[in-house]
Amino acid sequence: MVLSELRAGQSATIVSMQEMEPIMRKKLLNLGFLPKAKVELLRLAPMGDPVVIRCASSSIALRKVVLGHIQVELSA
Repeated sequence: MVLSELRAGQSATIVSMQEMEPIMRKKLLNLGFLPKAKVELLRLAPMGDPVVIRCASSSIALRKVVLGHIQVELSA
């Protein structure tokens, strides 16, 4: 599944970001979006986009288009 499919409050582990543009992938890697990193969808904007994600003890707002390129696995 991709990160944009999570619901508010759900957590997941990043599996892959290979389908993303290299520049954006590099920026996210610097922010802690690493393979096997745990992420949590905190909340959505009123119109559903952007989305606030917690990763590596930081909260970051990202557009769903970007999140659609991040493969994740739901956490139990």
